[in-house]
Amino acid sequence: MKLLPLTLFILLTTGVSWNTVAANETVMYKKVDKNGKVTFTDKPIPGSTPITIKTNTNVVKTPKPTLIQRQPKDAPNEDKGEQAFKYEVLSIDSPSNDEAVRANDGDINVIVGITPNIQPQHSLQLLLDGEAVGTAQKGPYFSLNNVNRGTHQLSVKVIDDESKDTVQTSESITFHLLRASRLNR
Repeated sequence: MKLLPLTLFILLTTGVSWNTVAANETVMYKKVDKNGKVTFTDKPIPGSTPITIKTNTNVVKTPKPTLIQRQPKDAPNEDKGEQAFKYEVLSIDSPSNDEAVRANDGDINVIVGITPNIQPQHSLQLLLDGEAVGTAQKGPYFSLNNVNRGTHQLSVKVIDDESKDTVQTSESITFHLLRASRLNR
């Protein structure tokens, strides 16, 4: 029992930062503007507050994982005794497929479901209508700004940080952005 107070004393006197993020945590930044619009980002922006997300647990409800089929014997990694890593769940959780999203400013939040947790050597890249949006990031929360009204496709791909190769891509979902049209004056 005397070891705990001694350890606490050593930590306090050596100046260890209590804001240090563990290997299984990611820091995201959340900003709520004057209209109540919430934006999540992986980089600090003026007026944002840091939030810590535990990456060793799912933070988003995701569908039950399905069984993964093993690679056939003639697969390229078979001779090395390795099997390519595959996420059991990789999906766009929000917006849901065929959802009508009302956002007059064109700003929407996207939530990615991923199981198991994203590997340290991987990042997530959001694709809107087949094109990469923003930069690849570790967290499953994305903010899209000024999206044109109409029907759009969303998917996410996992990228290997070192080689920049695509590891896996989710199925696309379709959403419909409802936005007030501007009247000519």
